[in-house]
Amino acid sequence: MENKNKQILLELLRDMEDFARLKGIECPVIYLIGGAGCIIAGYLERATVDFDFIDINYPAKAGRLFKILDRFDMLDLYVTPVAPEFEKRAIKIEGFDSVYVLSREDIIVSKLGRYSEKDREDIKKLMTGADKEKLKKLIELVINRKDFSPVVKYRFIKNVKDFEEEYNV
Repeated sequence: MENKNKQILLELLRDMEDFARLKGIECPVIYLIGGAGCIIAGYLERATVDFDFIDINYPAKAGRLFKILDRFDMLDLYVTPVAPEFEKRAIKIEGFDSVYVLSREDIIVSKLGRYSEKDREDIKKLMTGADKEKLKKLIELVINRKDFSPVVKYRFIKNVKDFEEEYNV
């Protein structure tokens, strides 16, 4: 089922890029961060049909393209615990001009903001193959962000303590 789910997600992204070419619309870069990104990058195997990506101040006309994805959420960086320069660590998805997935470590760090039971389950799987030193650096970069919600930062710091204990990071 998961493989079929991945195929469906990739098909939706292809449709988006194809529609952009057909209509002569510049397809903006998207940085996937949630479950769909994890499935596409091969980090996790589970079912999801919605796309979560970082809002990088898209022009209004990009909305026509995003509607093709059907279910999507654009995550505001002000309330999303992602370290600066995530773009440099993101992985370009083969066969696409504008689709990237955040690094495994960036996704783990992003899940520490909420740290729900589902996030914990994902993190447990994502930790296989994760670079703990990189995780430490990314956590520190998020804590030092000046453009980050104080409420989310407070929860993030609290959750980081639990995460560090559990995974010896």
